[in-house]
Amino acid sequence: MLRCGLHWQPTAVDRVIEIYPTSTRVAKVKTNAGTAFLKGMGNPAGNQSLAMELVGAEMASSLGLFVPNFAVLELAEIEIPMLDHGTIAFGPAFVSSEVPCITSDGSPNLLARLSEPSDIALLVIFDTWIRNLDRCPPPDYLDPEPRRDNLCFTRDGAKLKLMVIDHSHCFVEGAIEDEIGSPHFVDDARIYGRFPEFEAYLKEAPLRRAVAKMTSIDAATIAEIVNSIPSAWGPSQQTRDMWIAQLMARQLHIATSAIDTLVPQGQMDV
Repeated sequence: MLRCGLHWQPTAVDRVIEIYPTSTRVAKVKTNAGTAFLKGMGNPAGNQSLAMELVGAEMASSLGLFVPNFAVLELAEIEIPMLDHGTIAFGPAFVSSEVPCITSDGSPNLLARLSEPSDIALLVIFDTWIRNLDRCPPPDYLDPEPRRDNLCFTRDGAKLKLMVIDHSHCFVEGAIEDEIGSPHFVDDARIYGRFPEFEAYLKEAPLRRAVAKMTSIDAATIAEIVNSIPSAWGPSQQTRDMWIAQLMARQLHIATSAIDTLVPQGQMDV
């Protein structure tokens, strides 16, 4: 079942609170359903960044990771500036509900407070599946520095849980129409999302459970997710069909290779 708009569906932006100088010019806004972060059409990263954001959020939710409520809002009437890039175009925009959170400081202290430590392995498998360069890129990337502002924690009673946000720079580095069909999309053997402080949690058992969750997501679910993208954001149906097929092929590749890459043979069954 799609999560978009399921539990939270704002229909109007009342006012703009703040604009951030990110690649998508995220706006913090007050909607008729509460405070939200909005990414809209015409942003410098292109409308494909909105499609990637939606697909990433739906896929993370399908895996059982915690994603703040999100929806597609039809932006109209109110103009939202994008700093030096004009204003957000009217039409469908991606909105995510504001959830109080703590940003990672790189220490193991926050990880030790997790109610579900196995979410760490699940996040690494997820980020590797979607080739997420915007959380912790592979070490051979041009700028491999971890983006800890995309590694967040929120309260879960007396403990914490991982909060998974920001997927506008996943899957491909360039235009999705040009790159999604590449064999490298499927056979890219690099691991994504592997923060240094995660190492103690990347054991064989939680990784196998994470892979099992990933492979439980079938082609029909992925097709429903990709085909839910508003047409105004693109891409073409041909590209969507290729995206679906490539995600399923990459899923198989990760299922047969990621654990051997992440866990040295001498540490198996620890």
